[in-house]
Amino acid sequence: MLIAVALGALGGASAGWGARLLLGRLRRGVVVRPPLLEVCAATVTGAGIALAWSSPVIVLVVWTGLLAVTLGAVDIAAHRLPDALTLPAIPISAGLVLSTWLFAPSSGHPVTALLAAVVVTALFAVPAVLAPRAMGRGDLKLVPSLAMMSGYVSVAAVLWWLVLAFALGALVAVVGLAGRRLSLGSAIPFGPCLLAGCWTVLALPGLVTL
Repeated sequence: MLIAVALGALGGASAGWGARLLLGRLRRGVVVRPPLLEVCAATVTGAGIALAWSSPVIVLVVWTGLLAVTLGAVDIAAHRLPDALTLPAIPISAGLVLSTWLFAPSSGHPVTALLAAVVVTALFAVPAVLAPRAMGRGDLKLVPSLAMMSGYVSVAAVLWWLVLAFALGALVAVVGLAGRRLSLGSAIPFGPCLLAGCWTVLALPGLVTL
């Protein structure tokens, strides 16, 4: 496993390098100084492989981690999630879910994954339309991918993902208010919270049984 973790970290660093170049060229991307994305991607990928080594959803863990690093960098820096990344992530995530199921049919349920994507996206669409300051359109376009991957594991995984995401969002808001970096009317980058919650649920499958 140690060799796999080391190789995963090396691959993650390479992916982080590619992500940094991509973000610098996107019309709505950001410029990130090296080696921030390289180090973050290597760390998340290595940790994901170590935690999910015996799990059939290890590919979903790695993919979610790379999404978290790449999209998190944009959302934290500019409070937006580029369509050029969130929209292609949907079919890619669907393909990885299907591949995981074909490789290990007992690892999850693709129908539940699809239903989770539809239901959770519909739920997020309401605040995105009625209160866009509370829920951005970028978050809405990110949700189908994350709901699909967590939903593939189980309905409980979806619920835990949402609980963790909103708990992290609340924590960020409280810390920001306490440090006077945020006001009561400030918006927080919620994309990283959504991504971190999904990664945690996928990487720690025992969490959903608690």
